[in-house]
Parts: sequence; C-alpha cells; structure tokens
Amino acid sequence: MKTWEQARKDITSISEAEKQEILQMAQLVARIIERRQALGLTQKQLAERAGLKQEAVARLESARTMPRVDTLLRVSNSLNLQLSLTAQ
Repeated sequence: MKTWEQARKDITSISEAEKQEILQMAQLVARIIERRQALGLTQKQLAERAGLKQEAVARLESARTMPRVDTLLRVSNSLNLQLSLTAQ
C-alpha cells in the first residue's frame, strides 16, 4: 500500500496533459454511469445492448483501462448518448 507521501509525489509528477486526460476520462465515465443508472440498467443489461461482455462495461466504468473508440461508440449508442468533440 502506498503512503500519502508516495501518492502525493505521484500526483505532482503528472504533466498537465496527463491531468487533463484523467479529468476528461473521469467526466466521460461519470456521464456513462449516470445515464446507465437513470435508465435503470445494470452493467450486464448495458453490455447486452452494446454487444459487449459485462466485464468490458465494468472496466470502462472503473476507468482501469483506456477504452477503444468503437467500445465507447457502442456503449454511448446503447445509452442514446452521442459522442462529440468540442474545441477547448
């Protein structure tokens, strides 16, 4: 287990670009979870709609791995969400 000192060093060593990537991923994952729950779907039900395994939805929602674009599209379409890119 990491100490608070080790965790603090890890956080301060992250570049601004990496921080921005983490923030964007967290926002994306939060929106997916929020929408799934609003529709009253379980991870398994969402996976079935998207043609994925439940484990893939769990990985996406935990943000343990960076999802592929096709996975994001399948999940977002299954939730009646649209992925879009906007200028910062």
